[in-house]
Amino acid sequence: MKKDYKELQSSINDYFEEYSQQQLQDEIFPKFPDLFNAIAEFRGYGIQWQYKRESEASTVNDKMIFFESNLGKQYTGNPRYLYERMIERYPDYTYVWCYQGEAVIPGNPLIVKRGSEEYYRLLAQSRYIINNTTFPLWYHREETFYLQTWHGTPFKKLHWDMTSRPLHKRSTPDFYAKSSKWDALLSPNPYSTEKFRSAFRYKGEIIESGYPANDIFYDEARYQKVRSSIREKIGVTDEKTPVYLYAPTWRDGKHIGNAMFEFNLLFDPAEFLNKAPDNAVLLVRSHHMSSSDQELSKLKGRVIDVSGYDDAVELMCASDVLITDYSSIVFDWYCSRKPVIYYVPDYEHYVGPLRGSYFDLSEHNAGAICKTEQELHQALKETRPDKKTSHSGFYSKFCAMHDGQATDKVIDYLLSR
Repeated sequence: MKKDYKELQSSINDYFEEYSQQQLQDEIFPKFPDLFNAIAEFRGYGIQWQYKRESEASTVNDKMIFFESNLGKQYTGNPRYLYERMIERYPDYTYVWCYQGEAVIPGNPLIVKRGSEEYYRLLAQSRYIINNTTFPLWYHREETFYLQTWHGTPFKKLHWDMTSRPLHKRSTPDFYAKSSKWDALLSPNPYSTEKFRSAFRYKGEIIESGYPANDIFYDEARYQKVRSSIREKIGVTDEKTPVYLYAPTWRDGKHIGNAMFEFNLLFDPAEFLNKAPDNAVLLVRSHHMSSSDQELSKLKGRVIDVSGYDDAVELMCASDVLITDYSSIVFDWYCSRKPVIYYVPDYEHYVGPLRGSYFDLSEHNAGAICKTEQELHQALKETRPDKKTSHSGFYSKFCAMHDGQATDKVIDYLLSR
């Protein structure tokens, strides 16, 4: 079968022999992405020479696993929680992390810088590669198993589903090539499975298991331990102090280069605290693709910039109320059963011409939806930080698969491949 496919690729490539890579991307990819992909793979696009050299020179290590999260910027997400369980269950494996931050990673893994020669060498040697975004590699060697964990349940439209955009601007050749080679994709619920199939045009295997990162919300002792530890780190020593976590997503249309986007706080944090309960603390976490240093450097007192803190799950454990917009963090937050407030002053523009959404927030009993600062302040008065919520309809649709056992289920699946 593989030989027949290679012969087909060769024939297709011969037909488009005179097309450059740019012509293929501009003229073929928007309407015929699979055709583009077949040619790109045959020609070896997106395979760095260091990776190709190592693939030809070395065999795969069946006990080596390579992890990366958020482009190597953070030690977080599903890759982190799979890793921490794997070093408990399989201490004899060799583990590699692509990471450039300051967190202390347990287990003494090999740590490499994204894009370095060592990075590609170990990526080529690893039997399993695990990511929640994408590697800079279009195609990996056949002996490697690529588990894509992704990073949330989609509210905002993704890739091919962004019908508000022209066809040639919905997805990109490199993302399509990369996603076509995922050996398995994690999904936290049937809704996400449907959207992933459509948005990525993904035809491969999908594992519906819940997300490993959310297992902590179903283990009270572990949850409380992390909650106490992180609150102490940010200076909150009184358990009764209400902590609000503001975690917006990045905004399309404000691209400033190098896959980074302009950050806008969108409300006055001092006035927020004036309206919040006494002694409340506001944590502000910008998206890892938002350039927020300049704006958030002005924060002080009970308003704390936690954008540099790697793990969002730990911050969720430490917090009592989430304030967000279109970020997929909210679907993980619902597993905690704690209150959420949506602050969406640009809602009509965002879900309309800018990005598009899969559903209207008002269709679900999902929490307060605020489009002005005044509405946000009113929601603060009406939302009790110390009271659990049900949001039963929302929970049953998006969180019901979570049972606290997702990590072990995914590991068992992975190592059986």
